[in-house]
Amino acid sequence: MNMLRFNGFKCLLVLSILCYLTHPVLSDCRDATFDVNFDYFPDKVFFDNDIGTSNSGFNVTYHNNYVILTNKHTSETYVLYCTATQPAVAAATNYIQIPVTNVVVSDRSFISFLEILGEEKTSLKYVDDKNTITSPCLQKYNYLYDNFNYANTSLVSSVDVIFTNKPSNTGGKYVTISYDEDTPALQKAEWIKYMSLFFNKTAIANEAFDKIRSNYFCHLDNLSKVPNETKKSIAWVSLESDNSFTIKSSSFYPNVTSDAAAFLLNPQITTDLSVDDLKQYISGAYIVIDMSDLVAEYSTLDAWKNLFGYNQTSDLPRFLKEKLLFRTHKLLNSNGFDDWSESSASRPDLILQDLIAIQYPSYQKDYVVNWFNKFAETGDEIVISADRCNDATFGLPKTDFGTCVPTKFLGDGRNNSGIQIIDVGKNGGNDNHNKDGDSINNDKKENKVKPGVIIAVSLVGSLLLLGLGALLLAVLRRKYRERFVKLRDEPVVQMDSVKEVKEVKV
Repeated sequence: MNMLRFNGFKCLLVLSILCYLTHPVLSDCRDATFDVNFDYFPDKVFFDNDIGTSNSGFNVTYHNNYVILTNKHTSETYVLYCTATQPAVAAATNYIQIPVTNVVVSDRSFISFLEILGEEKTSLKYVDDKNTITSPCLQKYNYLYDNFNYANTSLVSSVDVIFTNKPSNTGGKYVTISYDEDTPALQKAEWIKYMSLFFNKTAIANEAFDKIRSNYFCHLDNLSKVPNETKKSIAWVSLESDNSFTIKSSSFYPNVTSDAAAFLLNPQITTDLSVDDLKQYISGAYIVIDMSDLVAEYSTLDAWKNLFGYNQTSDLPRFLKEKLLFRTHKLLNSNGFDDWSESSASRPDLILQDLIAIQYPSYQKDYVVNWFNKFAETGDEIVISADRCNDATFGLPKTDFGTCVPTKFLGDGRNNSGIQIIDVGKNGGNDNHNKDGDSINNDKKENKVKPGVIIAVSLVGSLLLLGLGALLLAVLRRKYRERFVKLRDEPVVQMDSVKEVKEVKV
């Protein structure tokens, strides 16, 4: 009877495997005999209706063999179909057969999304300018893609899709991805789900975004107890092409600044500022982050001081005295193009950690800032080249997004002027948190113990161990004798038990 049950189980297992191996997949959708009643998109985009991600910029509607994708910002609709011939969808004008394998990106910030999906090796064929690329692997394998000529109509017609950041009147191959400075950080990253639909890699996008989002909220929660009176003020500024100045206040900036337990410096007037107005507004900022697109000759600190009206060495603001002026140019390629513009949109968790690190280095003592370079210090930039390419993960979906250990961090207890007003304890009360989950301990002197104490503790410990060892040996010997008696007194029971086991095995 047991044998019959076992064989029945094996049959069911074999049948299940056969059913799985023979069920339709996306590639079957292009066959003339595809199953119209089968769902070829079992992995669905899902949205997290919480803070930061409740207002997704796109809608997705699933049908068995096609997906209707709508960009809510531009009201553009795309029908993504897997069949050999395109379906007839009312009022639809843009049809794209998926999965796509011949892709153009007109904005290099889309490249990091392709890298997470694992499509940068096989699907990326054209970019705007190869010289701007900072990705180490795409620098190493730059023969796999080329610059795109948008005026070449035959070239346009030969590609599957052109990802762009602005709507195109020509439609067809052009697909708009709509995020900018008015898009909060997590909502930017969520566009990976939108892009994943074109490659049928929704499950990968969902998992990646969930990990990034989880890390983001973990760090946000860890700093949620920083007292308001010790939060720092951060000003994001920019020199515009008309020589006016802007203090950044679009949705992205208050979003990430607040989540990093800081206050955004946001005066009533933030645009078309004169140099004197700017200096007045940012004079009390704890940290200033310059987002200006400066040409090489103005990319030195002295040149910056002249442009921003700080050419006098006396009476400098605190952020210059304390070297708390930053730019997003820590990672550059050999041509001087920054990685922030290419990679930050897909990794809000790293943006948040960077902002925390430049305020509170003790929060993660081993954390290396990715994008914010100390502009007031020379030599803080890093040139990223092909040597840093990880060939083992090139062209594969990325799964390692780091981890975050929940903890309580109270900041440094200093107010915006750098004055200690609250005793928050060692390392801001952060007892177990760096990027590897190790405990933080910067004060090694407190851990030093006198030699005499070490010797005394060692002697006491040795005596205790000897005593415990003797006691344990005595207990074991007694147990052994008791066990021997039981085995000797009950030979029939023991042999019957062995016999039963053997019968079961046969």
